[in-house]
Amino acid sequence: MDSIVLDEAVIVPLFYDEVMRFTQKGIENISPNAFNLLDLKRLRK
Repeated sequence: MDSIVLDEAVIVPLFYDEVMRFTQKGIENISPNAFNLLDLKRLRK
């Protein structure tokens, strides 16, 4: 089915993921970057 849709469709399917992160109390400045990867350079404990 995917190959039929990709061959004959005039649209481009876009997918967005949703990420949930759990941290301990006392962890600060943890945030994902544009690629949804964690940037740990500014992490504080």
